[in-house]
This record gives sequence, C-alpha cells and structure tokens, in this order.
Amino acid sequence: MLTIAEFIQIIAAGIYAITLFYTIITFRRSKRLDQITLSDRIFSDPRELDRELVKIPPESQYDNARNQVYLRIFSTLDYFSFLVNQKMIDDRRLLEYMKPIIISYYEDMFTKHPLSMDERDSKSFQQFKKFYLKLKK
Repeated sequence: MLTIAEFIQIIAAGIYAITLFYTIITFRRSKRLDQITLSDRIFSDPRELDRELVKIPPESQYDNARNQVYLRIFSTLDYFSFLVNQKMIDDRRLLEYMKPIIISYYEDMFTKHPLSMDERDSKSFQQFKKFYLKLKK
C-alpha cells in the first residue's frame, strides 16, 4: 500500500517528466524555427541580387558591375554553406528543401561564371564547394 507521501512523490515525478518532455519539444521547435529564420535571412540576399542582376544591361561595359553581383551571391552561398558544414544549420527537412536550389546555383551559375573559373583552384568559396559535393552524394 502506498502512503500519501509516496503517492505525492509519484505524481510530482510524473509532472516533472511531462514538463521535461515538453521542454525538449519546445527547444527542438525553437531551434528549427531559428534555423528557418536564419536561412530565410541569408537567402533573401541572393533573391534580391538575382533581381538586381536582371536589371544590369548585357553590354560588356557593365561586366564589372555584374561580376560584383555574382561575387556577392557566391559569398552569401559560401556563408550559408559554412553554417551548414559547421552544423549550425542542420534541420534535415530544410536542407532537403534547399538542396535543388543550392545545386542549381552551383551548376548553373557558379561553374559557368568566369569569376568562379578564376577562383576554382583558389581557397575562395571552399565551403560552398564542399557543401555542393556533400549534396551530390
């Protein structure tokens, strides 16, 4: 037979277990929302830079301006890749969602741009390259 004190301890332990469970769930949701927010902030730059790139005339006199926009896009993607590679952004579903976008930026823009061809053998954009290779596996 349980005494009243033992019964109260069992109830208190149950309440603590439930509280811990909901704390863990809340922490995970908060972490996921933080990662989504951070990713959204980072990816607002390439979206805006893509719009800016369209506005630049195709004439060769604007090559320098166009290269600057490409450099900013690649730098932003490299920063995002750094955060993923360092596991600061590690939400599996978010990364799966962004996988085609990153691959598209790498294959359609980065590998075909003359700026990246000069930088391909250098130390620049290493995080972006590393992340792309991980996505392609």
